[in-house]
Amino acid sequence: MDTTVDPAADAAAAAATTGVLAFGVGMVIFFWILGILGLILFIWALVDCIRRQFTNPNDKVLWLVLIILIGWIGPILYLIIGRKKGTIPA
Repeated sequence: MDTTVDPAADAAAAAATTGVLAFGVGMVIFFWILGILGLILFIWALVDCIRRQFTNPNDKVLWLVLIILIGWIGPILYLIIGRKKGTIPA
C-alpha cells in the first residue's frame, strides 16, 4: 500500500474547497442584500400607502392587502401604479 501524498493533488483539492466556500459565502451575502432591499421596498410602499388619501377608500384597503400579501410584486405595483392615484394630505 502506497501512502505517499501528492502535493499537487492536495493543492488542487484545497483550491476547489476554497472556491466552493467563497461561492457559498458570496451567495449568502447576495441574498442578505436582496432581502434587505425587499424589506426597504416593503416598508416604503406600506408607509406611503398609509399616508396617502385615495378618492375611493376601498382603493387604500386593496393596495394595503396587495402590498402585504404579494411579496415583491405588490410593493412594486403600488409604487408604479397606485402611488399616482392617491394624494398626500397637506
